[in-house]
Amino acid sequence: MRSEYDAAKIEAAAQVQAGAYGWLVMWRQWRRCFTAWECRDPQQVRIIEAPTVAELCDRMQEVELELWQASPSLPASWSLPCDLPLRSAR
Repeated sequence: MRSEYDAAKIEAAAQVQAGAYGWLVMWRQWRRCFTAWECRDPQQVRIIEAPTVAELCDRMQEVELELWQASPSLPASWSLPCDLPLRSAR
């Protein structure tokens, strides 16, 4: 059962990663959480952890908003695919 559970979490992380330009997203089995690294500025990498995809997406969007507020002339770079049916990963 654990391998099926982790497979669903890994797939959920991959789906978020697919729609998140500038981020590295993964399920960290040993920590039992999702982790996302915002990697566009190597001098200031932001790291976010959350137990669910929904919480991870919310936190990633908060970082994106902060980045946009710091440089409002930049267009929004991506939108998270959080409307995907990820019930097994939540």
